[in-house]
Amino acid sequence: MAEEHKEAILKDVYKSSFFQPSSAGIHAKLFDMDRVWKILDGAIDIHIHSAPEAYSRRHPSDYKMACQACEVGMAAVVVKCHSVPTNRSAILVKEAVDEWADRNGKRKTDVFGGVTLNYGVGGLNPEAVVVNHRLGGKYVWLPTLDSAYHRQGMGTAGGIEVLDKEGKVLPQLKEILKLIGEAGMTLGITHQSTKERFAILDEAKKLGVKKIEITHPNLRHYTLTIEEQKMAAEKGAYMGIYCMSLSKYFDEDYTLQIIKEVGPEHCVAGTDAGLYLHDIPVEAMRKLISWMLQAGIPDKDVERIAKVNARELLY
Repeated sequence: MAEEHKEAILKDVYKSSFFQPSSAGIHAKLFDMDRVWKILDGAIDIHIHSAPEAYSRRHPSDYKMACQACEVGMAAVVVKCHSVPTNRSAILVKEAVDEWADRNGKRKTDVFGGVTLNYGVGGLNPEAVVVNHRLGGKYVWLPTLDSAYHRQGMGTAGGIEVLDKEGKVLPQLKEILKLIGEAGMTLGITHQSTKERFAILDEAKKLGVKKIEITHPNLRHYTLTIEEQKMAAEKGAYMGIYCMSLSKYFDEDYTLQIIKEVGPEHCVAGTDAGLYLHDIPVEAMRKLISWMLQAGIPDKDVERIAKVNARELLY
């Protein structure tokens, strides 16, 4: 690393209110961690990958993850799985975590699930959406690891298409969007291209879908420009801001730009945590909140991103 680069990093560290050298003086102001705990209390993690999962090792289990969220006072967690629906297990985990909360004198945490329309549930399968709703599922996520666009980006063949050759939404997906709208569920537009995302977004609005989230628009292969995100927000979609434990997949500068320019009223917080390489979800959420505050996002805006907007999608 060049010496000037080292020097620039040190200057940034010393400017941070997380760390004050002794030369800053005895009355140097330190970062107030109570701000973080206040926002974490009642926060909602809109996107967690806990164990078990068929395609990759995850941690912790649904139950342990929900207990950890309950311990710090989080209002709700949403469990997502690439391979199987999560709503049935969410009901059972909620019952167990409620008992844990009663034993430990904690406020209860809601546990929500949904279905991801990958090959494990038959792809674009309307019946999977019906079953999801009947079991209390809140989310319907479009194909992720099995989407044609995702597979193309990974250099593999095949995958689930969402548009026909004319660029129109496929009939079976239209049926799914209609079901989501009728049931009041939330549509998660996931590992699709920009063209696909906007075609689906427009069709969803026509068919009565009122709750829409575009997942990780700040993540490399699925990145939307700021202008594209503004357009999607104007159409009623929330931008899912996931920290991935502030890993190499998290572009801090671009994410900050999204929050400031697209607006906190159009952003919703999640961790996308659960991989063994990353923090457990509750710690990832704490870091995400801490990062937003330290980056200068006002507390009221962080509250909106971490609490208010997610509640609009879930309740």
